[in-house]
Amino acid sequence: MRRIGTLWTVAALLGAALPAAAATGAGQVGATPFVQIYDPSEQSPWYINDHTFVQDAQGTWHLFGITHTEPAAPDDEDTFAHATAPSLNGPWTKRAPALSVDPAYGETHLWAPHVIRNGSTYYMFYAGGGADPARHAINLATSTDLYTWTRNPGGPLFRDGAVARDPYVVRVGDQWVMYYTATSEPSGGNHVVAVRTSVDLVHWSDRSVAFADPTTGSGGGDTESPFVVNVDGAWYLFVGPRGGYVGTDVFRSPDPFHFSVDQLAGHVFSHAAEVINADGRWWISHAGWGQRGVWLAGLDFGNGSQQYAVEASSDPSDRVVIVSGFDGRQEVFAGGPDQVWGRYQTTRNGQWSDWFPFGGPKSATLSAARDVDGRLELFASGEGRVDRRAQSAPNTWDDWANFGTAAHDMTVAQNADGRLEIFASGSVGIFHRWQTAPGGTWAEWEAFGGPADSVIATGRDANGRIEVMAAAGSTVYRRRQAVASGGWAGFDQFGSVSGVKHLALNRRPDGALELVAGGSAGTSRRTQSGPSGEWTGWTAFGGPPSARVHIGRNADGRMEVFAAGDFVTQHRWENGSGWSAWENFGSGASGWGFGTNADGRIEIVAGTGSLAGRYQVAPSGGWSTWTPVGGPTVD
Repeated sequence: MRRIGTLWTVAALLGAALPAAAATGAGQVGATPFVQIYDPSEQSPWYINDHTFVQDAQGTWHLFGITHTEPAAPDDEDTFAHATAPSLNGPWTKRAPALSVDPAYGETHLWAPHVIRNGSTYYMFYAGGGADPARHAINLATSTDLYTWTRNPGGPLFRDGAVARDPYVVRVGDQWVMYYTATSEPSGGNHVVAVRTSVDLVHWSDRSVAFADPTTGSGGGDTESPFVVNVDGAWYLFVGPRGGYVGTDVFRSPDPFHFSVDQLAGHVFSHAAEVINADGRWWISHAGWGQRGVWLAGLDFGNGSQQYAVEASSDPSDRVVIVSGFDGRQEVFAGGPDQVWGRYQTTRNGQWSDWFPFGGPKSATLSAARDVDGRLELFASGEGRVDRRAQSAPNTWDDWANFGTAAHDMTVAQNADGRLEIFASGSVGIFHRWQTAPGGTWAEWEAFGGPADSVIATGRDANGRIEVMAAAGSTVYRRRQAVASGGWAGFDQFGSVSGVKHLALNRRPDGALELVAGGSAGTSRRTQSGPSGEWTGWTAFGGPPSARVHIGRNADGRMEVFAAGDFVTQHRWENGSGWSAWENFGSGASGWGFGTNADGRIEIVAGTGSLAGRYQVAPSGGWSTWTPVGGPTVD
């Protein structure tokens, strides 16, 4: 509900100057899957809600945030949690509470801390409440060591309504700027992001409005947790919750004091998102009621800034599939002759468990996805049906359930609003099912059109719209959403590739989609000219004939294409000046699973018969040799 806190490198933002003529970016803002980094629970479950991160002069990270036992009790949130870690990703150590409510100071609760450093002093801005919701207090406490805090002796910095809260302070040019959530009138009205300026962090100007939403009310609303950063000359406002409790909209503007609803630039599945630039990478956090602590994900501004691939595309089904769990550990599933088998990483980026029987149909082809709440869903097509097995909670699996008739090919995509959608081709065309709410129940199968017994691939463009590519014979077809998460335009022919065997689709760092087809004469390629832009025509791309193809994205943003033919697998990659030549990568395989470790390294499990694995030894780096990994025999 309220703000998660501040995730940024202080030095990077203190010197940010207001550009005379700011540019605007092009791509859609998105994020990688979130990884849990801190859970404050001990004997009973606790939550961290709005929180802030700051790094001290010695390099230690500090986390401060709203905290309380579950279930949520916002009016009883009367202390700020404190934890420390050697790095942003942890491990985090719980410390004594940093601050407790002081009724003598007029505080009725402690919400939404935000900490910055100015010189040798740390400033904590927070919402202290008050008896009158039309005059809620924004308060200040200071510290020199981040452990002992002293309230501003002059009392609250100012009061505003309705239920003003969620302060965020950043340096813009020669002044400090505070953004916070409020309403257009003290007692209610439109939900707004208010803004004030200061030269000393204590005395603040009258307010103006940086963003106004059409929605109205006397509190709550969807302009909470405002966070503003400058990237490549454009200003980005993160605000939520929008589209559900776990949802943040991103708006892009050339002016840090004026944002509008028609400047939507992306959506991230996080609650009260805040942003950090650390170690040369952009990150975004997530927390809240019922969220089991604090989570972190790589952030992509659609301009190549993100080093980790955003999950915007899905591979068609295969006998082997890799999917990342809620805590960043990868899981592998393989369709064996007797049932599905699985294994998982015992630590992030680390070793693997033994294989274990997982049930399901024999000799199945598989597809997998992760819900917005971290739960995995696995689909298996075999023995004349599609079965589904889903987690009821992260790492806790329910039983298999019949999900429909068998599919020639299938893939699972994720809508911009977080809902999963599965596409499956059969003898009369393509059908699809979708979640009626993010992480929720599934609608029934519905005819989608397109060619019978086709191979299919999906991706999400820079505007958040799913694109479905389907091919049968030598003809490729395309259908896409008219609006993100909305209705569909009709199918169009999308050119010809002789003897199409397979399709792969992924999104480039700038937001443009890339499409590769495996045909009888080798691979062919089409790409968008820019984010959500026009498509080029088909061009020959080389590689083995009649190959299954996969498009990977390295941690540094360079694309890499893999093509597995009957007798050989090859790959080629962007090398800074174009594409490399094709290089042998192994023997042919009938089952391929591609995953990305939490540190950005690509990992592969593949084989015909016995399975073997290969992984990058460093993010965007060279590859290990193939090593047998055991498991079932894959046809």
